[in-house]
Amino acid sequence: MGITSMGGPERVVRMVRQAVGDRDVEYTVKGKKVKTIENEDEEKAYQEIRDTFDTDVVKIFVCLPDMKFDTMNLDESKQVAEMYYSYDGETIGYIINMPYRDSSLGIDFEDPIEKKYSKEIHKCKINITLYEIEDSNVPKCVAKFKYGNIEYILMGTMSEQNFEKILKNLFFPK
Repeated sequence: MGITSMGGPERVVRMVRQAVGDRDVEYTVKGKKVKTIENEDEEKAYQEIRDTFDTDVVKIFVCLPDMKFDTMNLDESKQVAEMYYSYDGETIGYIINMPYRDSSLGIDFEDPIEKKYSKEIHKCKINITLYEIEDSNVPKCVAKFKYGNIEYILMGTMSEQNFEKILKNLFFPK
């Protein structure tokens, strides 16, 4: 099935999923295939990342009530996997950026910084930034770290305590 100019690849994938159900969907961006797994077993998504990049990655352990895996987008050409979880009506994003030449992944927010600090978890230094969100009592939490030459970014809107609980429960490969 092919669709063009329908509001971007995410909207197209959503439309295709409505047509094909819960099966895996691949879509093409500028001639490159992007694999998407949605509403599937989270372990299947991590296995797809491992098979594609031939390495184990730091995994999120679902440790908060009502937190669940939603979607994984894997772009082999850019060497990036994006995993999305839902929690308390919000989306938690987890980006796994494989080494790609000498490039690096960066994300910045325009919101004012509420707090910035580092924490060591499993002998890995994690840089954490909390951003103030207008009309909200909870911050946007962002953690950036590097483990085994792979860059990771975890972000979500939640209390600092819940965000740290996710960080403390990360599963680091040996």
